[in-house]
Amino acid sequence: MLDILTSKSTDYLILNEVIAEDDRDVYEYGFHALYNNIIDISSIAIISVWLNQVPQTILYHISFIILRNIAGGFHAKTHLRCFIMSTVIWLLSLLAISMMALPLNCLGLAGVAVVLIWVKAPVEHDNSPLSAEKHRRMKLYSRVASAVFFTIILFTYLLMKEYIWIAVSLAYGMASHAFLILGSLLQARLSKTRGQAVNLHRPMLY
Repeated sequence: MLDILTSKSTDYLILNEVIAEDDRDVYEYGFHALYNNIIDISSIAIISVWLNQVPQTILYHISFIILRNIAGGFHAKTHLRCFIMSTVIWLLSLLAISMMALPLNCLGLAGVAVVLIWVKAPVEHDNSPLSAEKHRRMKLYSRVASAVFFTIILFTYLLMKEYIWIAVSLAYGMASHAFLILGSLLQARLSKTRGQAVNLHRPMLY
């Protein structure tokens, strides 16, 4: 369905001479990404309204998306898998936020996330390697962002108890991103292990 919509949108631009036929692949990719984002955002908005967790969802995704974009993390092989995984993690986080179970845990979660980000971020993806300069810059950005979020969480927890949900929402966004960093590191280790196993079983050539 999405492929048909993407193709029709591109055909419309070509027929109206807005773009050239040679640019079809570029615009189809762009439309596909656009429609996926619309579906993702709409789904999140609908669920958050239904659960009456709109402010919490916004704060969660502020910390999660900012850190995700600058620090990297696990990437699923398909957009559908990525959407399902992200949604499940978000819903579990919302459940914890709504229960407000042990708010002190938000400091621990945020603290672990900060340490992990400072030590391991940015996490590179095979399809998007970073130059030495960009790696250095993204490491700085990720450290600054995580430190800012942790400061907000600590300030809110200590001085604004009536708004503890703000601290908890930001903390679970950070924790969710830390989980993706761990997933990426595990994925890299497994890939390396499989590669070594393949080499061990590869016949020797003389």
